[in-house]
Amino acid sequence: MPVIGCSIKSIVAEKKKSITDTIDINSTPRIMSVEEKEIELVGKQPSLVIGFVFESLYNPDIGKMKFTGELIYAAKNGKDILKTWKKDGRLSEDIDREIKNFLFRKCLVLGINLSEELELPPPVVFPVILPRKEEQPKYIG
Repeated sequence: MPVIGCSIKSIVAEKKKSITDTIDINSTPRIMSVEEKEIELVGKQPSLVIGFVFESLYNPDIGKMKFTGELIYAAKNGKDILKTWKKDGRLSEDIDREIKNFLFRKCLVLGINLSEELELPPPVVFPVILPRKEEQPKYIG
C-alpha cells in the first residue's frame, strides 16, 4: 500500500550560530494524526490522510529544520488502521516503517537544500572519497 501523495504545509529552518566544534544531527519523523478520506483517482479509493512532523536538530544547538505536512496513504484496510490509531495512538509496524522511510527520503532531500542556504552541515552524511594508500612492500623473510 503506497504513499500516493505528500504535501508540505510549513517549513521552519534557522541557523542560530556558527559551528565551532563537532556536531550531531538527529532527524526524527513523527506521525501526528490519521484520518480516513476517499480520494478520486480511478474511482473512489479509500485512503488515509496522515499528518506528520519531521525535525532535524543540530547538537550543540546551532540550528534546526522542521517540516510539517500531510501524506496520502492508499489503504484497503483503512478502517482497521484508523481503529488501531484511535485506540493505541500508533500504526502497525510495517505501515509505520513504510511511512517513516518515505518521510526520511522526502524531508532529508529538502533539508539538504535548506542546509546549504543556511550554511549548516547537511542532515545526511555524504560518502567521501579518500586518497589511495600506497601498497606497502610485502615482507619476504
